[in-house]
Amino acid sequence: MNLLFVYGTLLPEYKHSISDLLKNKADFIDEGYIYAKLYDIGDYPGLVIDKSFENKVYGKIFQLHDPESIFQILDDYEGINEKFPEENEYIRSIVKVFSGVRELEANVYIYNKEVANLPLITSGQYLTYLKNKENAGK
Repeated sequence: MNLLFVYGTLLPEYKHSISDLLKNKADFIDEGYIYAKLYDIGDYPGLVIDKSFENKVYGKIFQLHDPESIFQILDDYEGINEKFPEENEYIRSIVKVFSGVRELEANVYIYNKEVANLPLITSGQYLTYLKNKENAGK
């Protein structure tokens, strides 16, 4: 599976070296959404699948040039490897992504911890949420 759905710090608009990886080693396919809830974890968001199909998280779909090597880097970034002795903060899973009239399957990083006390990002759009949060602080 060489498709990846990104919704947070992996978005190309997010200014971080890890998002540059996708700009250089993947092709943008389309914008899309998945049925999920998005939470503010602090310096980054966490996505949890919404089985009620009531909430959407918006993001972008990429086709990876070399999935095996790119996922090694991204899994390390997301804390999914043997270096992390505790339960991983994220898991990578294949989910249905909706893009216009198309339905695709893509890898996505899903938050793997408790979310009960975390703020819900109701818009489902992390970068919009960050802009609004920044503007509210001014």
